[in-house]
Amino acid sequence: MSETTQTPEATLAAATTQDALPNARLSLLGTVLKPDMSHALFRIGRSKVERVTIGDAIDGATVTAIGEGVVMLSRGGHSERLSLPNS
Repeated sequence: MSETTQTPEATLAAATTQDALPNARLSLLGTVLKPDMSHALFRIGRSKVERVTIGDAIDGATVTAIGEGVVMLSRGGHSERLSLPNS
C-alpha cells in the first residue's frame, strides 16, 4: 500500500516560480557529484532538459568540469563557467 501526502503550499509556490531561471539558451538546473561519475542537468531553450557528464557535448560546447552548483564548458578554445541561479 502506498501513502500519499499533501505538498505544502510554500513548496508548490517555489516549484512554480515564474522566470526563476534566466532567459538563456542554456541554463544549469543542478549537479550531482559522485566519486565515480558526476552529472549536470541543463535546460536547453525553454523545454528540452539534458543530463551530461564530463566530456559530453552540449550546445556546441564540451563539459570540462562539474562541481557543486557549477559546470565548466569549453567552447571555441574559451572557457565558460555556468552556475546555478542565486549561487
